[in-house]
Amino acid sequence: MRNIENFKLTKSFIESKVSQIQIMSVYLNIPIATIEDCVNKGKLIKSVFRDDDENGSMGFTYNNKGKLKVRDFGGFGFFGDVYDVVSYVLQQIYKKPIDTKNKADFYLILKHISRTFSEIIYGNERDENINKEISDAISALPKKPIIELVTRDWNNSDRMYWRKYNLDTKYLNTHFVIPVDQFYINRNIDKNPKYKYNKQDPCYAYIIGRNKAGVLLMKLYFPYRDRRISKRFITNCCVLEGLLNLELDNYDYILITKSSKDRVCIGSYLSSLLYGGHIKKRIGVINVPSENYRLNETEYNYLMNKLEDNGKIITLFDFDYTGRTGAKYMYNQYEIPYLFITNGMFGLKNFRAKDFTDLHEVYTKEQITKFVLDTIEYVESNKFKDRYEHIQLINEQALLHNSLPY
Repeated sequence: MRNIENFKLTKSFIESKVSQIQIMSVYLNIPIATIEDCVNKGKLIKSVFRDDDENGSMGFTYNNKGKLKVRDFGGFGFFGDVYDVVSYVLQQIYKKPIDTKNKADFYLILKHISRTFSEIIYGNERDENINKEISDAISALPKKPIIELVTRDWNNSDRMYWRKYNLDTKYLNTHFVIPVDQFYINRNIDKNPKYKYNKQDPCYAYIIGRNKAGVLLMKLYFPYRDRRISKRFITNCCVLEGLLNLELDNYDYILITKSSKDRVCIGSYLSSLLYGGHIKKRIGVINVPSENYRLNETEYNYLMNKLEDNGKIITLFDFDYTGRTGAKYMYNQYEIPYLFITNGMFGLKNFRAKDFTDLHEVYTKEQITKFVLDTIEYVESNKFKDRYEHIQLINEQALLHNSLPY
């Protein structure tokens, strides 16, 4: 029998014997047929990286270089190829960081794959201990990545950034937005910080709550990053956000928007208008983690119990295809009406902004304040239903033309 421990392994040799789908299947414990279905039909399945993925947000695809990629579109956003997956599993086995960019670590990855598939690669008898090792490691994968923060004080650069959106540090503090000096992810495996403060690349944490295991749930936001190059968000959850500030049980309206920044920005305007005596209505604001998120029955009932008897839930998503589809789902499932900041399509007004925070690039604070007041008056009026029915027809039209890049 050839000694595989001393054999010079390469990625090309491994892939000449075992397919990427086979490797991904074993190291994630997902049937080959399921992965093929995801690749061929663009289906999403429940993530193996999280235990809160009720809607299914993990998918597989080949990139233009022929690499099989797995992506968790929620949670902490795992995204990688088969070797990243094997590395992640091996970290549970060996209880230490395994870096695919490190030559020695990558050889360890190849060696483990060769032992796992020794029956195929070398014609040896399968080692059942290896299979159990992988199975135990998959079971031990952290379902909620533990993010630990080292916070810092607000500085002038921070204030200048948030001031653009009518947000001061007092409001941010009371709505659980925190400036970050450093953060760690799963420090028991990797003791090195994943980030250190850089004025050109600040990081802010939206604190969302805790899960039943006591893990702090959060979303990290990097406002100046180019999303084509690096992630602007890192999170360890995929849940409704803003519930920590949804303190009343008698709201007239609960607005569901599509982003954390929109939530705190809209909330800031409503707060100043409320305390300034301009509005008498009780309005809560929360956000979904993404417009693909599907509100479940338990969440809907929870929000309904936060309303007055005649209170309403309303959505405000982007006026693109994804946003309109998300809003339509909310209406079809729960009869939740929706508002949009329209962009001139279908003959509607062009606000020249895709979302609420973008309004600040076009309008003054006073103009946006008037926009908020006019919207509240519009929702309160009988015109809202008629206007909404018109928007509903637009949604139908958009869905019929889903090949358009909306």
